[in-house]
Amino acid sequence: MVPSSPDSQTPLSPADRVALLELPKLELHCHLEGSMSVGTVRALTERNGADPRQVWPNGFPEAFSFDGFPDFAAQYFYGLSLFKGAADLATATDDLAAVLARQNVRYAELTTTAYTHFLDRSIGDGTPRSALTVEDYCEGLNEGRRLAAARGVEIGWVIDIPRDIETPDQEITVDFVTGSRVPDGLVALGLGGYEVGFPAAPYADQFQRAIAHGLGSVPHAGETEGADSVRSAIEDLGATRIGHGVRCLEDPTLVDLIVGRGIFLEVCPTSNLLLHVVEDLADHPFPSLREAGIRTCLNTDDPGWFATDLMTELVIGSERFGLTLGEHRAMQLDALAASFAPDDVRARLSAELAT
Repeated sequence: MVPSSPDSQTPLSPADRVALLELPKLELHCHLEGSMSVGTVRALTERNGADPRQVWPNGFPEAFSFDGFPDFAAQYFYGLSLFKGAADLATATDDLAAVLARQNVRYAELTTTAYTHFLDRSIGDGTPRSALTVEDYCEGLNEGRRLAAARGVEIGWVIDIPRDIETPDQEITVDFVTGSRVPDGLVALGLGGYEVGFPAAPYADQFQRAIAHGLGSVPHAGETEGADSVRSAIEDLGATRIGHGVRCLEDPTLVDLIVGRGIFLEVCPTSNLLLHVVEDLADHPFPSLREAGIRTCLNTDDPGWFATDLMTELVIGSERFGLTLGEHRAMQLDALAASFAPDDVRARLSAELAT
C-alpha cells in the first residue's frame, strides 16, 4: 500500500481520533525505565526518601524537559536510582500499564536494562545506589506484569545490553537471560545505549547464545549512527527487528537487504525529534521507509521523559505522515506479525484487528 502524502497536516476530526483510540494496539519499543511519568517519579521519590533537588533545584516539574543529552541523562539516571526494590519495579510497570490500557494497547514488549539494576553504580550526583538482587528484579517484573494483565495489557520483556556501559567481555546480561532465573514473559535480547563509539559486532557471540536459547534479537541501530550500524545489527547480531533503524536509507543496498529479509523497524518520531536525529518532523524519514517497502510501526521509546504516549505518536502518523485509519490497522497487524506474542494473544489480537 502506498502511503499518503507526508505533507498532510490536517488535524484529525473528533470522530477519527475516537476511531484511532478504539483501534487495538501494540507497543514494541518502550523502555520501562524511561516510561516513568512525573507522578511515578514523585511517588518513588517519596517512598524511598530520595532528594530530587540534585536535578530539579526548584522542585518537581509539571512535565519533564531537558536541554541536550547530558541534562536528559542526569534526569534519567535520577529516575533509575529510585528502583530500590521489587515494589518499585512493579509500581513503574503498573503505572505504565494504566496509560497503555487507556489507549487500548493490548500487547507491549517492554525493554528493561537488567545490568543497571544488578550492579552498584553512582547515579546522578555520584550517590552510590545499592544493586538489586536477581530475585528482587524478577519478582518486581513478574508482579508488574501480573498487574498489567489485570488491566488488559499483556507484556513481553526485552532485556537489553547497555553497550556504552557493559563491555562485551562482561557478559552479565547474556548470562542472566540464558540462565535459570529470568522474569516471566522474557522474549528477546536487545542492545541499547549510545551507538557512537560502541559498535554492535563485539556482541555477536552473546546474541548467538541468546538466539540459540530461543530468544529474539532486537538491537537498537541506525539512530545516532548510520547505515553501517544497521547492517551490523542484522549481519552480526541476527536481528529480525531493529530499534529505530531510520538511517538505513543512507544505503540503498541495505534497504534492499531489509526489505528482502523482512526486517521490521520500530520507529519513534518524538524521540528522534527530541534527541536531534531529525530537526523537524517534516523531515522525518518514516514516509520514505514505507515507500521503500520497509515494514514499520510507531512507538514511544521513553514516553515518560519525552512527554509522549502511543496515541500521540499515532496522531503524528495521521497528521504529519498522512496515515489513514486503514493504514494504521495494517501497521498494527504488521507489528503483531513482528512481535513475539504468545499464540493465544496473537490469535485474539489478529481477530480484533480484522474486524
